[in-house]
Amino acid sequence: MADPVVRIRDLAYVRLRVPDLDAMERYLGDFGLARSARTDKALFMRGAGPSHHCHVSELGSDAGLVGFGFLAASADDLERMAKTPGASAVEDTGEPGGGRRVVLHDPWGNRIDLVHGIAEVAPLAVPAGPGFNFGSRVERRGDVTRVPQGPSRVLRLGHGGINVPDPDEAFEWYHSRFGILQSDVIAVGDFRLAMFCRCDRGAEPTDHHSFLIARSLDGQLGLNHVSFEVAGLDDIWLGHDYLAERNYRHTWGIGRHTLGSQIFDYWRDPWGQIHEHYTDGDLLTASTPTGECGPEAGGSQWGP
Repeated sequence: MADPVVRIRDLAYVRLRVPDLDAMERYLGDFGLARSARTDKALFMRGAGPSHHCHVSELGSDAGLVGFGFLAASADDLERMAKTPGASAVEDTGEPGGGRRVVLHDPWGNRIDLVHGIAEVAPLAVPAGPGFNFGSRVERRGDVTRVPQGPSRVLRLGHGGINVPDPDEAFEWYHSRFGILQSDVIAVGDFRLAMFCRCDRGAEPTDHHSFLIARSLDGQLGLNHVSFEVAGLDDIWLGHDYLAERNYRHTWGIGRHTLGSQIFDYWRDPWGQIHEHYTDGDLLTASTPTGECGPEAGGSQWGP
């Protein structure tokens, strides 16, 4: 393959459309995010990390995926991307947090913002737990474990995924522009069902996948799911109980994925859009070879 236009550093944010910002803010607060900013037309939510926001909700007549923000490695990358066919000029975001961006749309209409220079914010305090005692390793002596009740403590946006008619075509489009790499591919023979893709950071370890490209088998295009890293295993269960008590719709979990190894739990917002909590995911470098497997590997090692 030819060299990509740029190699992104990370996923910056997901951008969804919803008909009720108040209901979305309640759900995301219960999910473990915090408000960073809000306007008449959009809600910007953050995790505990330094990113100004990792979740954007735009007010609209119906719910759905608008797109994602990808984090550029440098301001020069914006200039390079602006020269590609179909890309906007470099522009101010005009949104809370500031920064600059180039806007593209993939062949299925998903908007991709390549962003740089969005302001960072002071991290929110997430107290460290007292550690774990395992059979082979003792981390806690003289302390008891008492976890505070409440929502999960979301740290950051981990990954997002889209449903498309042709994952091979989608991967070529995203790789040629943003340099993503295939970590694992699910296929039946030559028929590819999903690609778990990571950022190319060279020898620096990065998440097993920041972007999932999945084949739509029912004609529904758009968001597959969006996933947020939480502080640890206790947060998975605390968040599960907290959301269940508030009668949100549970989808899948708690379990441990095979591809990526994350301990996971999936929930739906008031319009059915899937949000995942996860912890303990794999980290890979650019030299890690692509894995290929059948559909059975797309589930969980344990759990439902």
